[in-house]
Order: sequence, then structure tokens, then C-alpha cells
Amino acid sequence: MKYLINVTMPFLELMKTSYIKQRIGSSKRNGLRYAIFSPQSKGLFKSHYIGEWKNDVKEGIGKEVDRDGWMYNGSWLNGKKHGCGILSKISKEDHTIHRYYIGQWVTGKKQGFGHNWFEDGSYYEGDFCQNKRHGYGRMWHCNGDYYEGAWKDDFYHGMGLLVKENGNKYEGQFIKGKKEGYGTFYHIITGQEQRGFWTNDWFINGTMSDADFRQSATHPTSYPIPELRVITDINNFQDTSETIHDNKKGESFFIEPFCKRASKRIIPNICVSINTCPCLNSVL
Repeated sequence: MKYLINVTMPFLELMKTSYIKQRIGSSKRNGLRYAIFSPQSKGLFKSHYIGEWKNDVKEGIGKEVDRDGWMYNGSWLNGKKHGCGILSKISKEDHTIHRYYIGQWVTGKKQGFGHNWFEDGSYYEGDFCQNKRHGYGRMWHCNGDYYEGAWKDDFYHGMGLLVKENGNKYEGQFIKGKKEGYGTFYHIITGQEQRGFWTNDWFINGTMSDADFRQSATHPTSYPIPELRVITDINNFQDTSETIHDNKKGESFFIEPFCKRASKRIIPNICVSINTCPCLNSVL
């Protein structure tokens, strides 16, 4: 009885992967590697990457410098900045390194909490979304202004506190970077509070009153205003004060010489400081 023995010759088997593909696969960068990109370019610096790879894609911890001097040092995923990282720029004059951003990244964009330095010297720390300030954050402007509160698409948006360089501050609602809705503006220089509703950075309706800190203000207004009293005989009244008559009521009102009041009635929807006393005016 004869048995048929099937002998398989390994060298006669069909290769599932071609030799070229095998060579390509074996040449893929994995682990820690150093790579130089376009070394003959005319940029300021030679583009290069030092760090970890996975299947020929940057993944893990690594540092990359492009030909314009931008340098990123941090985490990578699928060839993109992902995780915690630092973005800096190398100066072409003296090759000093200036920080621009430290914080979280998602698929190559700033997202999460981070610190951002701007060209003009301003500084922001807070939340980011898709490379934009979005969420809660604080901003120190180069002109001395300070903002703390909600952001949306790189604008003040929501509740926030804005402190001006001269000390005046606004606390209330913002929409697209402007005062919108209900808020209070504190005139630190004159010692007053302006409460009411705002539209497009304009105060449209509300009240202005003396603040608790008026006596300690640098230039307090001439307050309190003396009580108004009726002058029965204006000819015998020896004072150079100005009087204003109300034709409807037939009354005359006494006003201190230093305060030239315009009109007794306040025009609706206009800032009180414009219609009562010029000494209330201040730069917003």
C-alpha cells in the first residue's frame, strides 16, 4: 500500500508580500530617530526633527524646527502636535528663543488650557479651542488694560471684568468684545459708579451715583450737590450763582457756581453724566 506524502518546499511558496514592500516596511522609522527635511532650502534654518516615530510618522515626544525658525517641543500623535507642548521661535538676529505658547494641543491646534505670548507684549492664560481663546481666561494687554472672564472666538463674550489702564473698570456682560447688556462701570478717578444697560460699548440707560470710595478718589467730583431751594426774591439775593427756571412749574433752582448744570430734565436713554454736570464726564 502506497502513501502519498505531500512535501511542501518553502522556497517554492508564493510570497504574500513583495520584496520591495518588505524593504519599505523595514526602512520605516520607528523609535527615536533624527531626520533632516529639505536641507538645501533657502530658509533661515535647516528643518529637522528629533524624536520618536511610529510607522514612519512622528508619534511620541519630539522636537521639530522649521526653516522659518518656529520650534515645537512636546507630544506628537499621527504626525501632529497632540498633548502638552511648547511653541517657540528662534530669532534670526541673535538666535535667542522666544516663547509663544505653552499648553495643550489637539490634532495640531491649541486646545485646552495654555499660556500665550503675543508679538506686542500682551499675555493670555486660559482656555483655547481650535487655536482661539475660548472659555475662561485672563488677558494682560500691552497698553496696560486687563481682562478676566469669558471668551468666545478670540473675543470677550459673556460675563467679565475689564480694568482700564487708568484704573477705571467695567464689570458685566460682553458680546463679541464689546460691552453689551447689564453692567457697572466704576469711575475710579472721580469716585462714581455707572450702572445700567449697554449696547455696542455705549451706555444707553441707567444711573450714576457716588461710590463708597469717592473720598479716596484722585479727582473726586464736587459732591454732594447742595439741596435745591426756592429763591423768593432774586433781586435781594446777593450771590453770583446761576439759576434755571422751569416754565411749567414756575420754580427757580439754586446751583453752585462751580457746577454749571444744563437741564433739569434728563434726556431718556442717554448717560446721566452728559445731561447733568460736566464734572461727571470721564473717559471710558
